[in-house]
Parts: sequence; structure tokens; C-alpha cells
Amino acid sequence: MPHRIGKYEDIGSALARLVTEDVAMARAELAGSGPPALRLYRVRQGLKRIRTVLRVLRPALGARADDVSHQLRDAGRLLAETRDPCAVAASARHLMAVAEADGVGLDRVVARLDRQLERHECGGIAFAEVDSLMAAVQTEVSAVEGNIDGVGLLARGIDRAYRRGRKAMQTAAFSLETPDLHAWRKAVNDLRHLIRIGRKRLPADITKRESQLKDLGDTLGLDQDHAMLAEQLALSPEGDPALMLQLSLIADHRLKLESKAFALGAKLYKKRPKKFRRRLSLT
Repeated sequence: MPHRIGKYEDIGSALARLVTEDVAMARAELAGSGPPALRLYRVRQGLKRIRTVLRVLRPALGARADDVSHQLRDAGRLLAETRDPCAVAASARHLMAVAEADGVGLDRVVARLDRQLERHECGGIAFAEVDSLMAAVQTEVSAVEGNIDGVGLLARGIDRAYRRGRKAMQTAAFSLETPDLHAWRKAVNDLRHLIRIGRKRLPADITKRESQLKDLGDTLGLDQDHAMLAEQLALSPEGDPALMLQLSLIADHRLKLESKAFALGAKLYKKRPKKFRRRLSLT
């Protein structure tokens, strides 16, 4: 069955099914033998989807909700520890590919980060610990009882994700702080995933936002990676002679990314929450 809610499927059962499928996928990747970086990416994507849907299912989980939340949080932290060096290296390569300025030494940065990645063995270290946490999540989710009000839960989940994203955008626009931009990105990705899995049951003016939300989430993600790269360069003990030029280049690219993000956000979150909720009908 496709990884979305079917047109005639019970929505409550479908939500539980989607979580079970993503947990199984993540555990299969953790036990797999492919490139660690690719496995890490797939597990992280699955974990994000699981967390999004479990926030919707929280009322159905009852007392188990907090345990599941803690397990997912711990798994996410373990994966972040192994993902961040990969993201920083990718960010440096992206900047080197698009930079129009010479003499900023990005080739040296990329070479140094690649050497670090070879020692780091991106993604390999935490897999066993994460699998243990995911097994616990799988046990808790399998115990979710039937007769879930899936229509009400999904509608409220989408409404909350929209409200949270709109508020996070306003906060980020005021502060321009990296943690606030990151919080906005998480809300954007939550809304996008809920629309994607429910697209067969949602009105067209809601589902048409999915591709724009992906663009927005990708833009904010690249901005976050550039921020991590700037921090690593600034704190590096090696002291690259072109450091100030490198940081200036990163700042310029972040400004462009954030301008694009806020322009997209202004369109996506234009409707006031009450008006958005009135259009939120599930079939």
C-alpha cells in the first residue's frame, strides 16, 4: 500500500500503519549494509515522519506518549551527532560550486572537511543505539488501540502545524536567529508531511501547498547547514588566512536564502489560522 492515507481507508488506522511502516523502514536501514551516509539520511527522514505523525496520534497513545516522545528525542540526538559533519561538508561543497569570488580558500575548507569525514565514518557510530530505541517505539505503537478518531486527529494536527509554522515564521523574521529559523523549518516540514500523507482526503487548495512547503523547507535547511559551517570555520584552531572572506561569503548566501524563505512563507502563511481551518475539510 502507498505510504499515504488511502482514499477510502480509515484515517485512524492509516496513521498507525504509516508509523509502523516508517519504524520498520528505519530499522531495516539501521541493519543494512549500504553507505553509512545514505542510510543515515534515510533513517533521519523516517524519524522525522514518525515524529510528525505521532504528534497527531498523541491522544490515542495516552500514557505511553511521553515514553515514545523521549525515545524519539534520544534517537534524533544520536543521529544529529553523526549527521552534522556530513551537512557541514556538503554546505562547503555547495558554496564552492556557486561562489563567484576567487581567493576565498573554499577548496582548502572542503579538503579539510573531507579528511575529517574520513576519520568520522559518517553515520556509523550510533546505529545500534538508535535501533534499540526504535524497537521500543515499535512496541509502543503496536499497542495503540483501534477506534481512533482519525479525521479529528489529522485535522487538528494539520491546523496545529499551520499555526505553529506561522508563529515560528513571525518569530524568525523578528530575531533572524539560527535556532528560530530552525524551529520554523521543523514546523514547515511537519505541515508538508501531513499534507502529503493526507492529500487524497484534503481539498485542492490545501494540497497544492505541498511543493511550495518542500521548497521552503529545503531553503531553510540549506541556511541551517551554512550556519553550522560558519560556526565551525570561526571556531577552527587552524585559522585559515581567508577566514573573514569565507564568513562574508556565507553571510551573503544566508541572506539570499532567508530572503527567499520569507517570501515563500508570506505566501504560504498568508491566511489567518481561522480562515485556514475553515478550508480544512477531510473526506
